[in-house]
Amino acid sequence: MYFSFKDSGFKCGACGKIDKSVIEISKPTIEAIKYIVLAPAKKIFSFNVQENTIRELEIISKIYLNQKLEKEYKLEDIF
Repeated sequence: MYFSFKDSGFKCGACGKIDKSVIEISKPTIEAIKYIVLAPAKKIFSFNVQENTIRELEIISKIYLNQKLEKEYKLEDIF
């Protein structure tokens, strides 16, 4: 599966090969993003993921925010 920065969502393998703005991500990262988006605000920080999933989330977050805000930010500046 892929995450599309252009469309701000997930894409399958076939669609991911067409969209040049995608990054390939693992299933645990997909599940973490779904949880973050769908969880009630009180529960957003109440889950655990492995270190490699955290790294993928950091990469996706940084790229996504930099593109959408049209300025480069360090993650420490945001959180």
